[in-house]
Amino acid sequence: MMPVRWRLRLLALSSRPPAVTQRMAETLYLIEARARNEYRCSACQRRIQQGSYYFRHDPHPMARRARQKQTTHWCHDCIAASAPGPKDPVGRLWVPTVRVLNPVQASARQDELPLLNPLRVELIGIGPVLSERLRLEPTLIHQVTPDEFEEFVCDRLFAMGFEPRRVGAINRKDGGVDVLFWPRLRGAFPFLGAAQVRHHRSPSTVEGSPTVRDFAGTLAAHPFNAGLLVTNTSFSPDAEWFARAHARLVRLRDFTDIRRWLLGNFGDEAEWREIPSSIELCPGVVVRIR
Repeated sequence: MMPVRWRLRLLALSSRPPAVTQRMAETLYLIEARARNEYRCSACQRRIQQGSYYFRHDPHPMARRARQKQTTHWCHDCIAASAPGPKDPVGRLWVPTVRVLNPVQASARQDELPLLNPLRVELIGIGPVLSERLRLEPTLIHQVTPDEFEEFVCDRLFAMGFEPRRVGAINRKDGGVDVLFWPRLRGAFPFLGAAQVRHHRSPSTVEGSPTVRDFAGTLAAHPFNAGLLVTNTSFSPDAEWFARAHARLVRLRDFTDIRRWLLGNFGDEAEWREIPSSIELCPGVVVRIR
């Protein structure tokens, strides 16, 4: 005869629909990102606003083809309630689905209990917070950590209309690229950009031409359409000369540009300095651009 404890467990599992049982046995591999559109949390069904931070689970391509798995979206409250562990080297959170769904199901069964005010835990990206603080005192840009500086650059790229994605953690192998970005609007002309972020503690530190050469080589080895090299200090004259003469895809942005970005000024003439005012396509055929 089957032991009682096993019979009870089988009964409990069979009381759930097969789809729910299978789903709760899965593991979520969550990437924190900004919501490109408005979504519904797969656990609590609350609205995830466009542009807000949330967690996304992207199934493996084999799971998409073989089992028709779809991308799911999860709000910060539900993931925080599941007590997730630290992120892996790729920047993902690994959370069993059952740990996310069970607190939501348990709260749904508490209707007969006295109403309590739950503790709300909200996780927000450091980028918007830094932008607000640095807008008041830009010189603090030298006191933040390199990791925070990357988050700040991602926030400013998002404000420009791009979808930024960090390649990996600081001080880990990234192939010379810290951030990938592309237009957020589907109707825009598609392109893929790469950014390298250089942070210095001392405002007097100058970024030299070797950094520009190495970054130009990285762009040439991959299908990138634009490159952005950002530093919180300045570039040497040799670095600026090399970018103008040899690295057509590279855009250099320093502390002066960061001050404009903090004010939300992305359409200034300085952003067009790499674009000529006119171009001669052939002898006698000159087209004015701006």
